[in-house]
Amino acid sequence: MDVRSILILLLLAAVLELAGLLYIRIRRERRRNEAVKKLSLDEFCEFLRSNSLEGAIQIVASKVSDLLKASFDCEHIIFLRKRRGFLELNYYHNIERFDRQDFRTRYSRELAEGLCDGFVPRSVDSLGELIPDGLRKQLRRHSLDLCFPIFWRDNLYGVYFVKSNLRTSEHSFIVLVAALAQSLSAAYHVKWHENKLDRVRQQLEKAGSTSGSGVTSSVDQILKLVRSRNSESVVRVLFEAIHAEVGLDKAALFYRGRGENEAPKLVRTDSAGDLGAPGPEQFDRIVSVLTDHEMIEAARLGSIEAELTPAARELAEAGLNHLTLLPLTAGRPAVMAWSNGRPPKMIVERLREYKAAMETLIQNAESFERANELSYSDGLTGLANQRYFRKRLREEIDRAKRYTRSLALIIFDMDDLKSINDNYGHQAGDSVIRRMGHILRSSIRAIDIIARYGGDEFCIIMPEAGAATCERFMDRLQSKIAGSRFSIGSADLELECTISLGGAVFPDHAQDSEQLIFAADMALLGAKESGRNSYRLYTTAERDISAD
Repeated sequence: MDVRSILILLLLAAVLELAGLLYIRIRRERRRNEAVKKLSLDEFCEFLRSNSLEGAIQIVASKVSDLLKASFDCEHIIFLRKRRGFLELNYYHNIERFDRQDFRTRYSRELAEGLCDGFVPRSVDSLGELIPDGLRKQLRRHSLDLCFPIFWRDNLYGVYFVKSNLRTSEHSFIVLVAALAQSLSAAYHVKWHENKLDRVRQQLEKAGSTSGSGVTSSVDQILKLVRSRNSESVVRVLFEAIHAEVGLDKAALFYRGRGENEAPKLVRTDSAGDLGAPGPEQFDRIVSVLTDHEMIEAARLGSIEAELTPAARELAEAGLNHLTLLPLTAGRPAVMAWSNGRPPKMIVERLREYKAAMETLIQNAESFERANELSYSDGLTGLANQRYFRKRLREEIDRAKRYTRSLALIIFDMDDLKSINDNYGHQAGDSVIRRMGHILRSSIRAIDIIARYGGDEFCIIMPEAGAATCERFMDRLQSKIAGSRFSIGSADLELECTISLGGAVFPDHAQDSEQLIFAADMALLGAKESGRNSYRLYTTAERDISAD
């Protein structure tokens, strides 16, 4: 056989090998696409949201594992769950010849902090010395090169280690895995709170037995709050149940709202007259006084601090004689005011018996609320997502119709994000999008609503804004973005970015939310076609062109 024949055979073998690799890749992509196509985006998001709120860990975890295997070619998977100070093997796929103890790793705060830096999958090597040598050896043995944590706030519940044939920079892999991890984290966090039910029951039964009355129907009512989704409802029901259980004649509860700048709130019995909630400064003063006193007579407020004399007078007119602190949670102070024929110290002792259970139930409800809020948040920027944007736009248009007011909608996108992704990678593009979110937050009015619509596209809802206000804002934002610098840490450089904006106004340009989105989108298209780095308000001419 001559040299030419040998070369032809080698070339043919190379072609066959390349064809085989291409076939394998096409099969994988087809399988992944088919798996993703089977998912209805709305149904999938609702599935994750509802199961996360229900704490259905097994259901959500099963969906996570199925998608990792079917959609992202994860050949090997293990999940280490935190238990009693250790990370222990809880789930594995396609791992052979091993001992569970091989993966058992002592939990440490340093390891948790290193892992809980976001839900985005990353290289195991990025954890450096945080991974113990024994675990690192097993991960290498099974080719597990990527990881992502399951955590909520300061609580680490576990960590996935996977081997995937996809590049870690593949955007669909990063986004979907981060969303799955976030949803599973919510499920674990909800379950963690629900596991406190037995302790709450014991605390309440103890409180009932201390009073000699046993567990009453009002205590049973409190227990039903364990799965409550709304912290404000929990506060009201707790107040009513404790008022009945402790046997107060008249009562009122002043408490701090969830929002940082939210005014104090009030729940009271009908017998407490027309008592209103104190202002923020007055409420803080009352809390400060009670911090140094277990309980005081309401009439003494003015003598302790002169500025509280009006508050003391108002409490007296409502027939409330005594005050004590009854915090809802560690960060939300509350003041209980009451009148009763029994000794005040006895009442304070009875209230204290319910304090721990009260804090647990309210924390539990707040966790549900945070999980629900999370389903409306964009994971990359922390802004509202498209789902929340569409919900609020409908609400704001309904409000504008009701009060005969105008409303502006602005849609804009970045002029050349693709070149940033192509030249510096998707992580650089993500960094620019995050920076854009920070700039937007500092640019809007308090009543405006900003959302990431998708990709590099953002939306701003401006209640009570007409065409002139809309155009002024677009001009100002365009200049601000053009004059900003976007740092790319991985490339150690700063980039300049420009945006194109389109605006439309209700009711001038549209009569409902879908028409308004379309009008703003058409205006954005016009701005793009005019040369980018520009803005445009929807016009009659564009309406006529779109109709054609």
